[in-house]
Amino acid sequence: MDHLKSLSRSCHVFWTVCFFYIKLAFIYLARWYEPALRTQGHYNHTIIILGDDHALGVGGYSTLTGGSGIVPKLAKELAKETSVRQSWQIYNRGEYRTSTEDWLLSADSKRLEKPKLLNRVFQDPKYQMADIVIVMLGSCDVLEKNPSLTPQETLRNLQWICQAIQKNGKNGKSIYLCTIPTAGDDLYLTDQQRADNVTRNSLIEEYVKKNNDGVLPGLQMDLASNFEMRRGNLYWQDGRHFSDIGYTKMAKDWVPLIRPDMVKREFALYRADLGQ
Repeated sequence: MDHLKSLSRSCHVFWTVCFFYIKLAFIYLARWYEPALRTQGHYNHTIIILGDDHALGVGGYSTLTGGSGIVPKLAKELAKETSVRQSWQIYNRGEYRTSTEDWLLSADSKRLEKPKLLNRVFQDPKYQMADIVIVMLGSCDVLEKNPSLTPQETLRNLQWICQAIQKNGKNGKSIYLCTIPTAGDDLYLTDQQRADNVTRNSLIEEYVKKNNDGVLPGLQMDLASNFEMRRGNLYWQDGRHFSDIGYTKMAKDWVPLIRPDMVKREFALYRADLGQ
């Protein structure tokens, strides 16, 4: 009997892992079906979601035409907003298991094999025209080993990434930086690693408050800063990645945060057309 139970558990783990990687492959496949950048007409805007697993949408539901993660949820919520009248396209540039070191410009990285993710983003016309960039990065830094990353190095990398985003592509874009989700830390991390993530989030909060680089506060996605994130149904079965319910909540939370920015940008286009 014990042998059968052990075999059943092993089969369950095996199929769970298989399902996870099939799901991950489907998410990347859906990126091939991203809509082209709208070039007809004048009233077009772009939002980019950039980051790691949480930006990519590992735990959420995805479709080939709708995308993954927060993208389809945010598009649905914005469609309800009567104050948002122009066209807004939202693109997902999340990458699985990437750290802040992976998103540095090649010149800023201390790795022998230089990262190219951010360079690739700037080479694509869809992303160069972004009005708003949402950065969801840092949750994988605690697991990084080559090189290892301290909380202070995570903040330094995020500063460099935000500065690079600001300098490349469209001028005057808004950058929103989120805190690091900490759900599941008690299951997967050591006491020291959990303490490091708390420090990372404190440093991020201090950085966006100072607003030295024009970086704005994004969502507080950690358990310490936002008690609403403690709801179990916001997370996938691993207890760490966001579920479809979690992404729906995040989309609703994002709307009041970025709506004034969006309306201001739309109004600026109207004024430019009127010659004011």
